[in-house]
Amino acid sequence: GGGTTRSWPERGRLGDAEAVGHRSRLRKGNFRPKLRLEHLEEKLKLLGLEGGKEEKDHLCSWRKATVASGAAAKASGSSRDGPRAGQGPTTAPGEEPAQEDEEQIRGDLEKLKERREEIRGVKSSGERRFREFLARTEAERRKVASEFRRLRRFLKDQELVLSAGLGELEREARRKQEEAAATASGEISLLDVLVCATEKKLEQPAGGFLQVRVLRRARRGRRHLETFSDLERRLGAISRQNDVLRETLARFRAFVTLDPDTANSRLVVSRDRLRVGWRDAGQDLPPNPRRFDSSCCLLGSRGFSGGRHWWEVEVAGTGAWALGVARNSIPRKGWLEFRPEKGIWAL
Repeated sequence: GGGTTRSWPERGRLGDAEAVGHRSRLRKGNFRPKLRLEHLEEKLKLLGLEGGKEEKDHLCSWRKATVASGAAAKASGSSRDGPRAGQGPTTAPGEEPAQEDEEQIRGDLEKLKERREEIRGVKSSGERRFREFLARTEAERRKVASEFRRLRRFLKDQELVLSAGLGELEREARRKQEEAAATASGEISLLDVLVCATEKKLEQPAGGFLQVRVLRRARRGRRHLETFSDLERRLGAISRQNDVLRETLARFRAFVTLDPDTANSRLVVSRDRLRVGWRDAGQDLPPNPRRFDSSCCLLGSRGFSGGRHWWEVEVAGTGAWALGVARNSIPRKGWLEFRPEKGIWAL
């Protein structure tokens, strides 16, 4: 309005208020300080708040500082594009903190890279050990297959040798038996004749000579009977060889592995699943439809559908126990009856 004057501090406050109002509407990446200052000058002129030379110099100095700050912000915002041609280095008030942040980020980046390389090394080492393990497993599989091929050939050869030996013994025993039987029959016939002749000549003086002759013939018959003793010794040698084979094959017998999922809560199965013990109080076990809830029983982990099986069991302590086989379909709830008609064969 005409005739109205205001002091510069008031004008300064109005200018600051206008500048603040404009700054509140700035967006990131859209900072244009020169244009905002031009608008501010125009508004100050419209309000008649031009001021004197001192005030203008103050405004110009504030404008230069703002422009410099805006230029630094613009340079920082476009730093990812690298320095432009013909543009020198720009110094901004927040350059040193930015450099510290950059150094911190670079340090974190190096740590991340080191961690990545460490994990890559662990991964590579694990893959190498896995390949080596597979190679060892395959080599062991080939060794097992080779050894069992040799074992099968050995067993087949031993079977042929023992069978041939038994066949030879059988044929020789049959031949010797026939010879011994024929010899014995001849001896018996001769003895029958001699007995009759001796009975007739009991009164004659030559009976002593005849008796000596008969005893010599009887001793000859015993020599035929002694031939079976040699055959029995040879049969015993073959039997001992068979015992060695049986003991060798017994080393490959499978251990009974107990199934803890079927064990009653009063039974405690060892970690190797080869032993089981009894406790007075039941354990707090998770529910399992395969577990015996009342009878203190448990099953082996591998069943069978046929064949001949045997077990060696050691019993320690006192009390009742039972061992046997059962059908897989026996009930797990309630008390069991150890009878064959109930599907259980036990001792």
